[in-house]
Amino acid sequence: MSNEELKDFCGAKVLVCDDDPTYLMLMRDTLEAEGFVVYEAADGDQAILQFEHVIPDIVLLDVEMPGLSGYQVCERIRDHKKGHDVPILMVTGADDYQSILKAYDIGATDFLPKPIRWPMIGHRVRYMLRSQNAVSDLKESQDRLKYLAYYDSLTGLPNRQNFNEHLERFLLLANRGEYHVGVLFIDLDRFKRINDTLGHNFGDKVLKKIAKILDSNIRNCDLIARSPDQIPETKVARLGGDEFTVFLSRVDSIDDIAQVAQRIIEEVSEPIMIEQYEVSVTPSIGISVYPNDGHTVTNLMKNADVAMYHAKEQGRSCFKFYSDSLNSRAKERLHLEQALRGAIENDEFELYYQPQMDTRDSSIAGVEALIRWNNPKLGIVSPAEFIPVAEETGMIIKIGEWVLRQACFQAKQWLDKGFSDFQMSINLSAVQFKRGTLVGLIQSVLKNTGLPPQMLKLEITESAVMTDVEENIVRLQQIKTLGVGIAVDDFGTGYSSLSYLKKFPIDTLKIDRSFIADINRNNDIAIVKAILALAESLGLDVVAEGVENQEQLRILNENNCFYIQGYLFSKPLDAQSCEALLINDRVLDISK
Repeated sequence: MSNEELKDFCGAKVLVCDDDPTYLMLMRDTLEAEGFVVYEAADGDQAILQFEHVIPDIVLLDVEMPGLSGYQVCERIRDHKKGHDVPILMVTGADDYQSILKAYDIGATDFLPKPIRWPMIGHRVRYMLRSQNAVSDLKESQDRLKYLAYYDSLTGLPNRQNFNEHLERFLLLANRGEYHVGVLFIDLDRFKRINDTLGHNFGDKVLKKIAKILDSNIRNCDLIARSPDQIPETKVARLGGDEFTVFLSRVDSIDDIAQVAQRIIEEVSEPIMIEQYEVSVTPSIGISVYPNDGHTVTNLMKNADVAMYHAKEQGRSCFKFYSDSLNSRAKERLHLEQALRGAIENDEFELYYQPQMDTRDSSIAGVEALIRWNNPKLGIVSPAEFIPVAEETGMIIKIGEWVLRQACFQAKQWLDKGFSDFQMSINLSAVQFKRGTLVGLIQSVLKNTGLPPQMLKLEITESAVMTDVEENIVRLQQIKTLGVGIAVDDFGTGYSSLSYLKKFPIDTLKIDRSFIADINRNNDIAIVKAILALAESLGLDVVAEGVENQEQLRILNENNCFYIQGYLFSKPLDAQSCEALLINDRVLDISK
């Protein structure tokens, strides 16, 4: 044997397991003479412990042993997270065909019959280690080739082939689930000037940075989800050069796609610091939507590309849908979002107040504060239009705080004028309700305005309350401890579990207006009666929303629902008009 061969695998760790002390001694002496580091085990249990302790390069196992057999030890090693590829040589006196087959079936690498030719054992171990290395090198090469076939070598992002295969798969899912898929084709504006002025190596560093920004942005797509089970499937890839692409699957609304595109533009357009240079890169984004703009990967990619060039023609650093109608919708939403950002500072919001009536004595039991937006360019904007945008962008936090402060301040003014027998109801969005600072905010507003907590009632939708129930119970209890009333709004639409509902520290259920509108129908009157019976059993008040005619009022009163809110009594009023109602004897006749 040459010196080079002796050096080959010198120091490799060999675990030998045999219940025969003589064989163990001979094996150790022979292998150590060949330069191997030998670890011994006298039985199967000890072999498993030794394997986990040293993670050997190769294992020699006697088949017949007391306790765990060599076969069982071999299986345990193969099941170990680090034992899948370790060579295992089974050593036994049995040389029958079935024993050999069994050894290979349970994962043995090779089979060595006794008696052992000791001068050859070192060569056998060294050969098995060399073979294993060759297999490992081949596997690494195959993995590398597969990686290069499906991933971009510069950025580490999926490449075109990878992207197309994933998109093809999700189009099939979208077809079954009947939801949208958005394809975003992203091209960096005037990127050639970076390569021309600072060199291609610098340009590659910029591309790698952009890739990280895109990947991070797409990973945060749960920001557009209404609940944890609505997080979209996403994929970002580099097609080559300065072109990237993204798809969003499982999106319920086209607005969600536009929101992601706008966020990508904002994030990518931020200045990037590389070495001593600060560079600014803007993206142009074209968007195609399944099934509107195509049913195949080829068509969707082609149309997204067309839309991207349209975005460049429109001045770059923007996004365009392939469909003109979707472009108009996205443009309107973007203008709405931009206008909304300055609404508080420009004093464009106003609160209106809709009275809630107690029909037993025709008195005003409370008022609900309702926000109105009057923008100089957009005119009067419906809350149904701007509240979802405020929630998606996070602006609802600032708007909600403004509403809370203004409404409590107004209620305190009315209290100071002698009107004390009513509550001010304020809606909380699901986003507000989940914020950890909510309780502290309520405390601060009550203290600053001087409004007694019993005159404030917070309304939370049933769907918001029924998400993360146990956590919400704790939050509601914290609010209740302040002395503030709690109402569940839109009740009947959120499928509340009675077992949870009775745990909520609430005061009032507000029947959703959809049930009041058709209350004379069998199904809706049955639902209303069930809600009233439930409320009575839990000791809760009930307010019927959307009461607009005498027939609805008659049915509600016949079923002992005495608190109503709706146009039959009063539409939402500005503060001055609402105060007039409070002043004018506060008792109204709605019998006509």
